[in-house]
Amino acid sequence: MKLNEVYFYMILILFQIFSLIVLTCSEDLKSKKHVLIYLKISIFMISIGFLMELFHWNYLCPFECIFFTSIPFVLIIITKGITSIFKYFFKKDPFQVYKNELSDGIWVKNKGNFEQHNFYYSFYSIAIFLFPIIILTFLYISFFKNAC
Repeated sequence: MKLNEVYFYMILILFQIFSLIVLTCSEDLKSKKHVLIYLKISIFMISIGFLMELFHWNYLCPFECIFFTSIPFVLIIITKGITSIFKYFFKKDPFQVYKNELSDGIWVKNKGNFEQHNFYYSFYSIAIFLFPIIILTFLYISFFKNAC
């Protein structure tokens, strides 16, 4: 494995760590200011993926690098959509739960009432973790099943 290849995979791993931060701190996505910050960072990541593909610095299948660098952007959109769907259908503000406590974001504090809406918050927490993973796995399989 050459040094270029190590840097390539290191960049992809760092982008996926950012995706995990977005997923676990999805309370920050309720603030428009923080959504815009996350979107700017993820668009910058996508542009890096396009440049890597453009300069043929890709050790994966064609366009797979762009897919992996666009995961944070898609994750932000999916998470924001799930939050909007929960607000629309249940008419309550959803909050994430972690270890039977309300989970805070990096910048946003969680202000929900856990005792009153325990099932709703738990259901939202499961949905906020499972749906993006299922959707991204489905997209990966559908795009790259026969690509290589």
